[in-house]
Amino acid sequence: MSERLSPLPRGAYPWHQETVLQWEDSDIYGHLNNVAYLKYFDTALNMALIGHKALDLSPGATDPIGLVVQNGAQFFSEITFPTKLWVGARVEKVGRTSLTWGFGLFAAGAELCAARGVYVHVYVDRTTRRPVPLTGPLLACARALAAPTDI
Repeated sequence: MSERLSPLPRGAYPWHQETVLQWEDSDIYGHLNNVAYLKYFDTALNMALIGHKALDLSPGATDPIGLVVQNGAQFFSEITFPTKLWVGARVEKVGRTSLTWGFGLFAAGAELCAARGVYVHVYVDRTTRRPVPLTGPLLACARALAAPTDI
């Protein structure tokens, strides 16, 4: 994320999750702490995977897991307590063993995101931790959450 991004509208994200800003995520200045944005993005990513049956958290699961190899955020406006939040998620790039995820964090009622985030997941075997090709469920999830091309 070396280039300066622009805030995106809600429609740029095909998947979303609503939540509330947690008191503990506010900093001494009264706004959402920078590091907390990544927590909201990470939760949305995993909920999207679970919702699309691309992540099995059961004890005997054998499907690959995603390891974060890169993440980051760019900020456009403050979010302050108390407020409801809306986290948008999308898949921006599909590799052989990886997915690049994009996120937008919105304050209640805002049409443009207050922050954009990116995570790169490399999918690995649970035991060996070696990269493996994306599975059918991961590819289906990526298709369902593909970033719109018209925004």
